Amino acid sequence: MIDPSQIRWAILIAMLAMLMMAVFVITFVVLYQKRQLAQEKNLREIEKEYQLKLLETALDSEESERKRIAQDLHDDIGTMLSLTKLSLNQLTKIINKDEPQTEYTANKVQSLLEETILHVRRITRELVPTTLKQFGLPTAIDEFVQKLDSNHSTSIQFNCNFETIPRQSQKVELTLYRIMQELVNNALKHSSGDQIVVELQLEMGKIELQVTDNGKGFDAKAMKESKKAGLGLHSIDSRLSVVHGNVAYLTPATNGCRIKVQVPLEPEKQNKTEPLHPFRKTA
Repeated sequence: MIDPSQIRWAILIAMLAMLMMAVFVITFVVLYQKRQLAQEKNLREIEKEYQLKLLETALDSEESERKRIAQDLHDDIGTMLSLTKLSLNQLTKIINKDEPQTEYTANKVQSLLEETILHVRRITRELVPTTLKQFGLPTAIDEFVQKLDSNHSTSIQFNCNFETIPRQSQKVELTLYRIMQELVNNALKHSSGDQIVVELQLEMGKIELQVTDNGKGFDAKAMKESKKAGLGLHSIDSRLSVVHGNVAYLTPATNGCRIKVQVPLEPEKQNKTEPLHPFRKTA
């Protein structure tokens, strides 16, 4: 006859074995899921890094193409226009100035040619902002704003304490400069306002760029979601993702629109001295 105590012990051992097996299975499943999640996280990070590299390469290619076009404008078209101007000057000296219409036409052509040369030079400078590389972001923005302010009925102001903004890497400075260009040009085209204020300052370890206008404003979220949205807003997001920056679209108390862009400050660049721009306006 089987001893009941032996049966109880056998059942207890069997239950303990099943419990241990269940704990083992649960532990294995949990560890497997954690490993899967870690692998998925690594894959997402690798994919994100890959996308950023692709985006950075695309932006570098865009800047390289700008430089190529600017070089072609300067070397080819600029040279041809300058030679044409010299030839026209020589021709003006030998034409019959007794004819008022002839002299008027020659002067008109010369004026148009000089204006075309100025436009080519302006486009070249906008394509490749040499001031940005030589003198830094604040001076480049100041130069851009001064030229726009003198050529538009809209008032454009730039507020910045030049001495507080340290030099940054070419990637960061160029990113902020291109975003500033995009925001100011958008305000001029679409805001219907008569005043634009550009501000550059340091804020909690970040370089902060603000562009404010007193126009009709817009809903940035709705613009991005709609099919009517242009490439401008998406381009700003793309550029900022490369330098780990962010953008906020705000509505000031006076209506209009205020766009705030922030990019982390690069500590290793803080002690780099900025050269003096020969044409900077003193405060």
